Amino acid sequence: MKILTNETENSIIEKKSKFITRIFRVNNEDDIKVILKDIKKNEKGAAHNCYAYRIMLNNQIIERKNDDGEPGGTAGAPMLGVLTGENLINVLVVTTRYFGGIKLGTGGLVNVYIKGIREIIKKCNLVDFEQYSVYKLTFPINQTGHIEYFINKYNIKVKNKIFNNEVCFNLELTEKQIELLKKLILNKDSRLEKL
Repeated sequence: MKILTNETENSIIEKKSKFITRIFRVNNEDDIKVILKDIKKNEKGAAHNCYAYRIMLNNQIIERKNDDGEPGGTAGAPMLGVLTGENLINVLVVTTRYFGGIKLGTGGLVNVYIKGIREIIKKCNLVDFEQYSVYKLTFPINQTGHIEYFINKYNIKVKNKIFNNEVCFNLELTEKQIELLKKLILNKDSRLEKL
């Protein structure tokens, strides 16, 4: 599976209709709702805002599509087909259409929606998707410098830090990072617990 490292957009004019395709990196359906609401607000004159997405939730891939008034199966399904074919995850694609007065027919619509997504994916940087889990790392305060060095060196995402008698960092970790932590940091004074 692949994931985006950048978000971008692309425009196509087809028989006087303008198709603006945007691609977003998302983590959950709340992210998607916010993006769709913003697009609908900013693209008030648009005839359609069709979309498709694939996200990983609880180790399952959730896929959704929407034709937003285009003839059934001419927008959302072909868009989702491209995302699935490219094996993209945690991605939302939205194509905004401004109708130019000339009907494209179902085949024409399918082709232009697919073309928009294929062109935009070419503009994206893609990397392998890694599943992250949240863990709590607890350790004595005198180990803070050593652990922060390790976290920076291995690009570990820290969700929050709590300093009391002991220090607690909530970390987003891949399986590889968990193994490194266990091997290089954990000792009798530190604990790693999955949240």
